[in-house]
Amino acid sequence: MKRPWFPALLAVLLALVFVQPASAQATPRSAIFGGGPFYADGQAVMDTLRSSGFTTVILWSVHVHPNGDLYLNDKLIVQNGRYVGDAGWPARLRTLKQAPTSVNRIEVSVGSWGVRDWENIAALISSGGTGPSSILYRNFQALRTATGADAINNDDESFYQVAPTAAFARMAQGLGYAKFTFAPYTNQSFWASLKSNLGSLVDRVYLQGYAGGAGNNPATWNRALGMTVDPGLWSKHGSGCSAGDSPATVESKMRSWKTSAGITGGFMWLYDDMKACSAQGNAAAYARAINNGVR
Repeated sequence: MKRPWFPALLAVLLALVFVQPASAQATPRSAIFGGGPFYADGQAVMDTLRSSGFTTVILWSVHVHPNGDLYLNDKLIVQNGRYVGDAGWPARLRTLKQAPTSVNRIEVSVGSWGVRDWENIAALISSGGTGPSSILYRNFQALRTATGADAINNDDESFYQVAPTAAFARMAQGLGYAKFTFAPYTNQSFWASLKSNLGSLVDRVYLQGYAGGAGNNPATWNRALGMTVDPGLWSKHGSGCSAGDSPATVESKMRSWKTSAGITGGFMWLYDDMKACSAQGNAAAYARAINNGVR
């Protein structure tokens, strides 16, 4: 007896069994910024990050001194084209991507509030250029070798000049930093101009949704930059760990932004505070909150 409906039914059943929607297959994108502990806490912090659920680790913050020396916060790590920091750090960083791990990307963040890193970069470009003999080239080459970073993150909060920043980004690309990312909180027109200049070299924008950027609307920034941003929140911190967002509020806000702005990723600031306020939420809890919120 012929069953003309059977082949079609079989095809549907096979599709249900073997094919998942793209959204179900994709791993949500989640990043975490961290300062001193990422350098000073040994292998333990690397193992914590590997099992956390975060997909991107952002080393914050590299400061560029007027002579080109590179500091990770207050620790000298690169000088005269050589890595001079903790001898064990590069090997520890390499374990971040070693299976089993959730981490598939490392970024080095340059700049922060109240520093002159990007002003110093511009001055060094003006005096020495970005060629292989320049101190910027040699020092960021040494930093790339030491960290294995996939991208430079721009946390410029004062300079806002397109031409020297773009020149630096292209130099970094030539050194093996495959991408250049933004961490804006204000001055949308600058970031839009820089994105237009650099094009696909910029693949992520970590939009600050806390402190001075607390009123930022990801949908507005999406339109201005022509790409979907990854908004971020500040974990529990401060006196009594009473300020900032808990994992529960992070998940709620990410879910709201998923609806209003179509976000596909998010980030957390700051691992140092998660360590200090671990009773209110550890790295794994915050990663889970972002990943659940943007699914």
